[in-house]
Parts: sequence; C-alpha cells; structure tokens
Amino acid sequence: MRLLMLSLFLLSPFCFGKTVVIIESYHSDYKWDADYISAISSVLAEDHEIHILELDTKRLPRSQWPEKVAEIQQAVTVIQPDIAILGDDNAFSLMAGDLVERQVPVVFFGVNGGPQQHPLLNHPLVTGVLERPFFGESIRHLRKILRPSERFLVLMDDSPTMRNAVSEFFGEARQATLYGSRLDIVLTNQKDTWLQAVFSAHERFDAVIVGTHHTIRDAAENYVLPQDLMAQAFARAQVPIFSFWDIFIGKEQGIGGFTVSAYQEGLTAARLASLILNGVKPDSIPQLKSLSGHYVYSTSGMKHWNLKLSSLISSQSSFVD
Repeated sequence: MRLLMLSLFLLSPFCFGKTVVIIESYHSDYKWDADYISAISSVLAEDHEIHILELDTKRLPRSQWPEKVAEIQQAVTVIQPDIAILGDDNAFSLMAGDLVERQVPVVFFGVNGGPQQHPLLNHPLVTGVLERPFFGESIRHLRKILRPSERFLVLMDDSPTMRNAVSEFFGEARQATLYGSRLDIVLTNQKDTWLQAVFSAHERFDAVIVGTHHTIRDAAENYVLPQDLMAQAFARAQVPIFSFWDIFIGKEQGIGGFTVSAYQEGLTAARLASLILNGVKPDSIPQLKSLSGHYVYSTSGMKHWNLKLSSLISSQSSFVD
C-alpha cells in the first residue's frame, strides 16, 4: 500500500507554496546541474519559492571548500527553507549534517555513495535517489551495436562520485568481465594520464566508455574544462568513445550509449520533495535508485565512427546535434 501511495504522489504532486533550497555540488553552467535544475523547476517552481546555491566543488580546490560551505550555511540561515534538495555526493557530505541539525528535511539525488560513506543516508529526515551508472546494461547494449566488443576501457576521474560508483559495483577490482566482455577500469585526475589512456586505447580495447571527467587538472594543477578534454580525446581517439551519462554526448564528445539522465534524476527528486512538502515524513518514503536509463546518440559522432543502430534501438533512442 505504501508503494502504491508513493507511485500516486510521484505522478501527481500537490503544492502548498513553501521555500525550497537546491544545493548543487557543482555549478549551474555544468550541464548535469542545468538539466536537473530544469527538471526540479518544472515540478516545483510554479507553486514554491526556489533558491539555488552552488558549492562549485568541481572547480574549486579542496582547500577552499570549508569557506564555501560556511557561505552556503549562512545563506541557508537567511533563506530558512522548508526543505533542501541536494545534488550529488559532495553536497550531501558537506551540507546534510548541518541541515538535519536545523531540522530541515533533505531530499538527495546523484549520490553514489552508500551508508558507509554517508551515514546520514539513514537519518529519519533524509530520503532520495541513489544514482547508479548502468554498468551492466551499458555493456550489454554496446555488445549489440559494436563489433568487435571484447574489451572496453572504462575511464573516469578519481572523484568521490566515481570511486563510490565503481566500488559498489566492482568492489576493489579494476578489471572485470561483464556479459563476456573484459573491462579495464581507470580512475585518474591527471590530464596527461587521462588523455594518454584514450590515445593508446586502440592498442588493447575496442572502445572507451567515459564516466565523469570534471575533477581533471593539468601538471600545473590548473582545472581542465571537461568539454576541452573531451574534444582533445575525440580528435585523436582511434576507437569510439561512449558514455554512461547523457551529458557527455554530443559534437566532438561521446558518441552515445545507454545513459543516466540528469533530468530524470531531478524529476524524481522533485516529486519526492513534493511528498514531504505535503506532510509525508521522509523516513516513510523508501529511497530509490536511478529509475531508468535511456539511449542517447550523437548524429555527428555516429557519422564520424561509421556506426549504425538497428531499427529497434534507433526507434528507442534520442539524438543530439
């Protein structure tokens, strides 16, 4: 019965005009954040007052995080929200404790860590959406469209988001076999290491699949813009580059894949927030995992790599550029 009521609420949230704060781990110019903010706004903005605060932890060095957290905490004091929606692991780890101490209910999404990394996931004022890359589904999909598909390089930044996602699915292993394909998993925050892995991938792999790459820095510790990094990778790669996230697919970026959608994650989180704003206790709402992936492909990328989809997959896919 509880799950039935949850399903009904998710489809038809009610509104009572309250104050919502969205706290981003990253920044609003980052497409992931822009997509989920758009989704949350589509559900809540008409009837609620929304404030958006950026922690900016992908661009700011870790040494500056405490100052930024203090700034956000002060803003929360002024705003006095009825609920907080936290996007991704850093926002949760840096802000959830302060919020629940204030008795502010928390809805999270984009969080890859579990209770071991984030004990407050079990707090009665907390619920949300655990983000889980579709590792198995992605490999199974790519085996259908790519020949050969024996070995894949899974390439990610060495961020808390990616470490948590990989560890939950693969444990400590950095090599694995899924659906008959061999995966080598590389996590690094070094620009040269990341790019060289792409440039030399053809020597050992049939394709590269990228995770997030937004904590990459060069040898001088300068932040590397993700789109510039991917453009360099695209220009010199000799095997196609796929992605676990739809935000990394486009012209001179990833070619496509079965992906997590920031918009869908934000939509689900907003609907959970609607339940709480209408009096449902957070600890009565079961935490969810990423509900559904979708096929997204770059038209220019498919042409560049001479890739064709079956009529069935093509009919189920979204296309960009």
